Amino acid sequence: MFTRFGDSVVVAIDHGLHWGVFEGFEDPEETLELVLESGPDGILASVPFLRRFEETINDYDVATIATLDLLHDSTLPGDHEDQEIHRQVFSVDAAAELGADAMKVALVYGREDVGVLEENVQFVADAAERGEELGIPLVVEPTLWGQRADDELDPSYLADANRIAFELGAHILKSPYPGEGAFDPIVENAPLPVYIAGGPPVETDVEVLEMVRGAVDAGSCGVMFGRNVWQRDDPSAIIDALKAIVHDDATVDDAATHLTE
Repeated sequence: MFTRFGDSVVVAIDHGLHWGVFEGFEDPEETLELVLESGPDGILASVPFLRRFEETINDYDVATIATLDLLHDSTLPGDHEDQEIHRQVFSVDAAAELGADAMKVALVYGREDVGVLEENVQFVADAAERGEELGIPLVVEPTLWGQRADDELDPSYLADANRIAFELGAHILKSPYPGEGAFDPIVENAPLPVYIAGGPPVETDVEVLEMVRGAVDAGSCGVMFGRNVWQRDDPSAIIDALKAIVHDDATVDDAATHLTE
């Protein structure tokens, strides 16, 4: 089930599904082509996005991960409020028909509405089970995005959330990175390949590399980054630098040489 994965740099481009027109991602085809030309190991996008641009994607040797769920926090498109709208909107079978190498759902903790979490837990388990039947691994992204969560990077809660994701049937974890030392228990307590999520873009490219170096040292298999790639000044250079760390075990200083070439 993991023939297309292992140590990987995956670029997430599913943000439009959740937030509409996103800064740096106004033109979906242009952003896709920019990312693909930069040579990542994989891309993560919604099922309709992968279907719409299937011909373009097939021109590249890149793994595909299909996002199955939708997250809104407002009933107005693109607005950010305090609503808790989280549903699986695409099927495992649709991802399989596309030939996706994996699929992804979020597992969001800290909800005010118990019913939203209840449904979330159920569709994670159902997707994992159907993925087993079809031979498609499920990536689960455990997060602390709910209103009750004061700290999205709380290492204790993240360790528990990632362990629960494993127990629900995840094959791969996409975890927020809570920092050096705090990430180790996440890797140790959930016996699955773990990749780190990027979250909001950090200030400098070197900070991105330092985060990835720390995660790899703790046992991460790589990254699934979105904004920390395509919102940077030179997405191609940051992908090269990330691949140097993930594939070649480069130091931060050695990886940073890709940023100036």
